[in-house]
Amino acid sequence: MAILLQSSYFRFWSDHFKQRVSTKQKYIAVFKRFEAFLIKAGFEGTLDFNQFHASREHPGRYLPIQRSFIDRFVFDLKQQYDSDRLIADTITSLKRFFEFLHDMDMIEHNPMIGYPRPKFESPIQNTSLSKEECLAILKAALYKNPFYRQEFVFIWFMLVTGLRISEIRSLRRKRLNLKTRIAHVFEAQKTDSRPVAIPSYLVIELERYVQHPEYLAYANQGDEYLFHHQGKKMTVHTITRMLHDLAQDAGVSRHIRPHDLRRTAAYLMQMGGMNIVDIQHQLRHKNLGTTLRYVPPLADLSRILNEPENGIY
Repeated sequence: MAILLQSSYFRFWSDHFKQRVSTKQKYIAVFKRFEAFLIKAGFEGTLDFNQFHASREHPGRYLPIQRSFIDRFVFDLKQQYDSDRLIADTITSLKRFFEFLHDMDMIEHNPMIGYPRPKFESPIQNTSLSKEECLAILKAALYKNPFYRQEFVFIWFMLVTGLRISEIRSLRRKRLNLKTRIAHVFEAQKTDSRPVAIPSYLVIELERYVQHPEYLAYANQGDEYLFHHQGKKMTVHTITRMLHDLAQDAGVSRHIRPHDLRRTAAYLMQMGGMNIVDIQHQLRHKNLGTTLRYVPPLADLSRILNEPENGIY
């Protein structure tokens, strides 16, 4: 028996849902759990959230769906599933669904206004590279193109600055001040615009890189992307493919994603003696708790990275 999934609420929501198909399926899974509870609670007939609760004292009088019913649903979920993540995701999806219906004037009362979402932090999987893997990939990049060295500089830049892939793709040459050793991140950032420090040894390589004839062929008074493909922004596919090919050349069997370099940067910073607050500022995390999830306890670092060497070569 389908109640919610055959309702006008669901059809209207489905017609206006513009996110990815995979995201939509996650919402539908939540709706099915809520629908199963409706059936379990004995609901029959056409779903009407505006006339959901019948009055025992006054036949024919109804009330909109109340928060108490949502509480019963959440309690039932907790009895069935031993998963904080499932509970949290279910509440979040249902809150957004009722917010949408209320915003579209399809319901008079939103039963989930201010409804608390259980605190749940999904663990960040440790996918950082070891020091040996970093050096092997950098050497592979240097060997692949010892003259222009774009891939070499790109990866080294990511490992040092910890920029997100969207940020490094959008970084303009004019945002890079090699004299002060600062990169100003304005585009594609998830947090407030903040400067990123660049060490002196990387500055030397960047100065050589931006003066190379292959780079200058597409220079545009500093407004060009720092890392580009014939003057155009590098695509995520291009970067992913670059990492795949370099990993193969370096003899690294694992799959490397662009964000793995950002996570590796956090480990390298801590191994280099940087305190956690400075790492937070370099990664531009709004909350320190996010940074703490990127770096393991110091006692565990020895199993991940060895002592860093002074130079790359």
